[in-house]
Amino acid sequence: MRTISGIIDDGQVSPEIDETFVKIRKALKAPFTPNFFRVWAVSPESLKGIWPVMNHILTSGRVSRRLKEMIFVAISSLKDCHYCEAAHHAFCLSIGVTPDQIESLIKNYTTDTADPKEKAAIDFAVRLAKDSHSSSEQDFESLRKLGFDDEEIMEIIAMSGMGVFYNHLANATKINIDDGFTKKISGE
Repeated sequence: MRTISGIIDDGQVSPEIDETFVKIRKALKAPFTPNFFRVWAVSPESLKGIWPVMNHILTSGRVSRRLKEMIFVAISSLKDCHYCEAAHHAFCLSIGVTPDQIESLIKNYTTDTADPKEKAAIDFAVRLAKDSHSSSEQDFESLRKLGFDDEEIMEIIAMSGMGVFYNHLANATKINIDDGFTKKISGE
């Protein structure tokens, strides 16, 4: 039986959507357009809203892409989103996150890193993904003491919310994991 995304993957892409795909590949530093965006191209208006959110929150800002990708893997595992977990696992490998760290993000929703700030940010983001009401002034104070400023803390919160949102979209559409991500994860 074909999945929802399998049916949509076979669809035609307009020149406008193809232009968006070029922007996506460039911003994500991806050699192909991920199936996530190909699936959402069936609804150009939705894609027009979905892509800029990821572009601004994941690929821009003061918090490193590395940390944001690690947060995305941990939240995707927590939310049982196999597509996002695989996609961002592959991106993590491409930007220097170790296989052991990724395994810990997947199994434990956290990891030890050379920078204790990263672990604190991951733990905070994952806790917010579980319960967005759980943030406190103490969290902000703790993150500030580790060297995050308020703008960076807000980026971590945005990354947590974006992870939950994109997991929802990927799970609802049952997106097929890209061969390119599978090959990267397996070391091919």
